[in-house]
Amino acid sequence: MPKAEFRMKIYGVRGSYPPTNGFATHFGVNTTCIRFDIGKHLIVFDAGTGIINLGNDLLKEIKNGNSRQNLWKIHLFFTHLHIDHLMGFPYFSMIYIPQTELHLISPRILVYSLKDSLEMLMSPALFPVTMNELPSRKIFHDLAENRVVFFLEDDFQIVHVTDAPSVKNWIGKISCIRNYTHPKGGTYIYKVEFQNNHSVVFATDVEGFVGGDQRIINFARGADILIHDAQYTLREYEMFQGFGHSTYEMACEIAKKAEVKKLLLFHHDPKHDDAELSELEMKAREIFPETYMASENMEFNF
Repeated sequence: MPKAEFRMKIYGVRGSYPPTNGFATHFGVNTTCIRFDIGKHLIVFDAGTGIINLGNDLLKEIKNGNSRQNLWKIHLFFTHLHIDHLMGFPYFSMIYIPQTELHLISPRILVYSLKDSLEMLMSPALFPVTMNELPSRKIFHDLAENRVVFFLEDDFQIVHVTDAPSVKNWIGKISCIRNYTHPKGGTYIYKVEFQNNHSVVFATDVEGFVGGDQRIINFARGADILIHDAQYTLREYEMFQGFGHSTYEMACEIAKKAEVKKLLLFHHDPKHDDAELSELEMKAREIFPETYMASENMEFNF
C-alpha cells in the first residue's frame, strides 16, 4: 500500500473568545480549530471561530479542483462542548452545501450529547437556521476512551480498543483519554497517529498538577508534537486556579517528561497581545527549547 500524505494546519489558537482590539495580528485571534489531512481524509478538531476560515479554504480548494482528497467528507471531532469550541459552527460554510457529508464525533460530556448541544446552539432563539434545516448530511458518532477511530485508504471505522489489533492497513488512527480538570465535565485529549509512525497529541483546556499529569505524560510519550493549553501566566493562575487551564511551565513539564519532539503552546488568553505571547514563548524555551506559540496558519508536514 502506498504511503499517504499527512499534514496539520492550525486555524484557531485562542481560548474563551476572539480578541477584538486588533492587537493580535501575528499569532491570531480565532478560537480553537485544527485541520489534519491524512491521505484522502479531512479531519478537523473543534469548531471555534477558526473553522470559518477553514470553510473558506475548502471552498477554494474544491473550486481549484487539484486536491486528491474528498473534501466534501469531513470528520469533525470535539474536545468538549464549551461555546468557544462551538461558536464558529453556524458560520462554517460547508454545512450549507448539500454535497457535504459531515461526520460529527464527540464523547458525551455531562447530560448533553453533541447533537443536543448543536441543536441548542442553532435553536430559533439564538440563530435563524436550525440543524434540521441544514442541507448537508450529518452523521453523529459517540466516542469514548475505549474506542479507537481508524482511517483506512477510502473509509473509516470506530472500534473497541480490544478489537484495535485486528484492524489492518490503516493510514491514520485517533484515540482519546478523558481529563477531568476542566470544569463541568472535563475535556478529551486526542492522539492522532499516522501510518509513518508520527503522532500529534492535542491537550487543550487542561489544568496541570504538581509534578505533571502522569496520564497525559504517558499518553503523549514520544509524540512528534504536543499541543498543550497554556492560557495563564503564573500570576494569573493564582487567581484562576480551578478554571481548567495551564501555564507554560505546566506544559513544558509535560513535554519534558513525555519526551516529545516539539511543544506548541495553545489556547492563548484573549487579553495577551503579540508581545506578551512572544515573551512567554522565550521564557518557555528556557525550560523546553523546542517550544513554540501556536499561531494561525502554522503548518506541519509529516
